Amino acid sequence: MSKLVVSLCSLLLLASAGASAWAGEPTSGTLSVEKGKGLVVIDFRGSVLGRLTSGTLRVTDQTPNDRYAPLVTGKKVTQDRIGPRTVLYRGQGLRFRLVGGGYRMVTRGTGISVSAVGRGVVVLDGEPRWPGDDVGIYSRDGSDCSSEAERCVPIPTEPERFALEPPPTEPKPKQGS
Repeated sequence: MSKLVVSLCSLLLLASAGASAWAGEPTSGTLSVEKGKGLVVIDFRGSVLGRLTSGTLRVTDQTPNDRYAPLVTGKKVTQDRIGPRTVLYRGQGLRFRLVGGGYRMVTRGTGISVSAVGRGVVVLDGEPRWPGDDVGIYSRDGSDCSSEAERCVPIPTEPERFALEPPPTEPKPKQGS
């Protein structure tokens, strides 16, 4: 099943990259998180695929009247509606897919793996159990941390907030100069 998630994430990233290349400039940012431990918050418009070994996932559908709906599966999954557009999922081996539309996703736990494409805001906060504990890795440059770990950086152990947006483009040189 994890190979399926990785394959789907890769296809999603390739499709986004292909569409961006066709348009000339990227229109979305990317995020890859692997083996995360702590907190991952994504408030965005776009798509995310992921899994969570153990913990909670709170999803707020910010565009409830569109045709897209969150999909969450796993072992011993419980869901509690905590608002008109918000559901809290608890369990083990959670797998989630939020495709299209706008969402606010708050993931807290261990074994967090996420591949996201879109625009919005991300907060990462690794929660080590002891000093020097590995809290996972992430990338914002389109690298897939599950297969290109050397291109990823450790998740910060203090909350870090950043925009999920396309990388800045360098100005094109003037022709004829």
